[in-house]
Amino acid sequence: MRRRQLLQSLSAVFLAPSTVASQPGRIYRIGVVFPGGPYYAAVDGLRDGLKDAGFSEGIQYLLQIRDEHGDLKAAEIAARELERDRVDIIFSLPTSVSVAAKRATARVPIVFWAGNDAVDAGLVQSLARPGGRLTGVSSLSTAVTTKRLQLLKEISPALRRAITFYDPANPAAQGSLRWRALRPRSLE
Repeated sequence: MRRRQLLQSLSAVFLAPSTVASQPGRIYRIGVVFPGGPYYAAVDGLRDGLKDAGFSEGIQYLLQIRDEHGDLKAAEIAARELERDRVDIIFSLPTSVSVAAKRATARVPIVFWAGNDAVDAGLVQSLARPGGRLTGVSSLSTAVTTKRLQLLKEISPALRRAITFYDPANPAAQGSLRWRALRPRSLE
């Protein structure tokens, strides 16, 4: 499923038409916290999904967008400000920003898109029963790492070592390394 389709489906779930219909004239405020760049397509997908679900921007909802340019401290500050401004919900992506938003807030519901395991990242208790005020979608891309290395080994049997780059300050990257460290080494 493409990211845009995923976000369209997600937006239909977290703002059901029956909720809007029950309170005519109310404008829901959705805070969006993300690192910018290619993630702008996700914000477009959110808008498209809300439109497909029958919502009109500016009439039934307003997006309060916070592009934090990859700065996780700025993401925490933005999430804290959005909660203080009493948005109805925060939509955050990717995993690292979602973790920062969770850490910075105490009351506002958060819908996330996580590229890594949401349970391992500490966003939810389980995928089946998230519990708490966070819910969202997790693509489990970390779990694919081992398979990618296996395919690389099949393509190039002489390969003995592979290198990956990561940001040690990124909690999602740290989780990916922990996940990988628990699995058998595929290149040996």
